[in-house]
Amino acid sequence: MKKLFLFAFMIHSVSIFAQEADASGGIATVQFSATGINDMENQAFFNYFLEELGNASEDTFQDQAAIGEKVNSLALGSSDCYTAECMKAALDALAADQLIAGSLSFTKNKYRVKLQVLDPSKAEKPKKFSIRYKGEVDGFVTELQILAWDIMGKTPPGTLLGKRKPSQESLFENPMFKTGLILGVAGLSASSYISNTAAASKSQDAADQNEKDNWEPGRIAHQESADKSSSEATLSLLICLASLGYAYYDGVFDELFGLSNTQNETLVLEESTLNSATVEND
Repeated sequence: MKKLFLFAFMIHSVSIFAQEADASGGIATVQFSATGINDMENQAFFNYFLEELGNASEDTFQDQAAIGEKVNSLALGSSDCYTAECMKAALDALAADQLIAGSLSFTKNKYRVKLQVLDPSKAEKPKKFSIRYKGEVDGFVTELQILAWDIMGKTPPGTLLGKRKPSQESLFENPMFKTGLILGVAGLSASSYISNTAAASKSQDAADQNEKDNWEPGRIAHQESADKSSSEATLSLLICLASLGYAYYDGVFDELFGLSNTQNETLVLEESTLNSATVEND
């Protein structure tokens, strides 16, 4: 069903390239660097996005083939090009009024889009946009279309907003929530470790002093207190390390900060990419 949905749009998508600028000026939009989906799906998603950009903007768009040809001439396709320098080089090469580029990933049954928007007046500080969505493909397409309007700084039409479907991502799947929860547990555990370690040391000193004073009841009481605090400190340390270990193993921090074990979330400006085609705004 997903592939049929996307393939149907592939036939329709040719019309979106009618709004093209000359070799310079206008908006240059680079096809998504994609992981977790095939080339046909990536092409279809990009076409939806590009068409909606045209609906949201009265500006002209550069020809996709021309974008690929010019950017490929920079020899930037060998590794990654999400750095400010690489984005600026692409913007200059295209002589565009605005450059839109980014990545699309599909992992753990969730879609993630991260885009950068760069214009010559603020070449050192691109605007960043991202969406996360878990659900059916048509729901994700709607979010992608809404993102196009957000990038253009305009309110999406009511007909588009009316098609919106809530993400099926649970609270515990959200990296922001999971990170906050894990850091909270780790922080409380670390604090408990510090306080219990200090208490154990203080009780042990008191027990040692009582032993010197030959006061056995006091020594026993303080020694038991020291042992208890020491055990609680050890447990707190284990909880702290376990929570951080879980975060590392589960990739919570990687997902939150846009890293990936399989991809550096980079803009790979390869010919095969360039020649095909809940919103967060930084």
